[in-house]
Amino acid sequence: MRSVTGNLVFDPQIIRRFDVNGPRYTSYPTADRFVEAFGSDASRLWLGKRNIGAISRQLSLYFHIPFCNTICYYCACNKIITKDHGRSAKYLKYLARELALQSSCLEGGDQEVAQLHWGGGTPTFLSHDEMR
Repeated sequence: MRSVTGNLVFDPQIIRRFDVNGPRYTSYPTADRFVEAFGSDASRLWLGKRNIGAISRQLSLYFHIPFCNTICYYCACNKIITKDHGRSAKYLKYLARELALQSSCLEGGDQEVAQLHWGGGTPTFLSHDEMR
């Protein structure tokens, strides 16, 4: 492990320059890049172009599971505080539908998923069967 030696220097100009609010960088593209002007037609067009050529690109998927039994006050995620597991069952039904719609737009439809990320809430809110 490397250690830093020497004096720590604080540059007030740099601090002022970067002392601004910005989006949490949790995805690419970041959430602030999603706009109404980029609608379903454009989405289908670009998903269809994703694997043009001979190279098949692996997918990285993010699933937002927003359910928690209790609130964590430090958490800035979009979340739903509930003990009603019927809400998550309904959400998962629609999530499966969305996944089918999105995958139908991918050219070839036989994409390898290299990474799967869950976020937003407490993954253990879901039952073992729901996680399958």
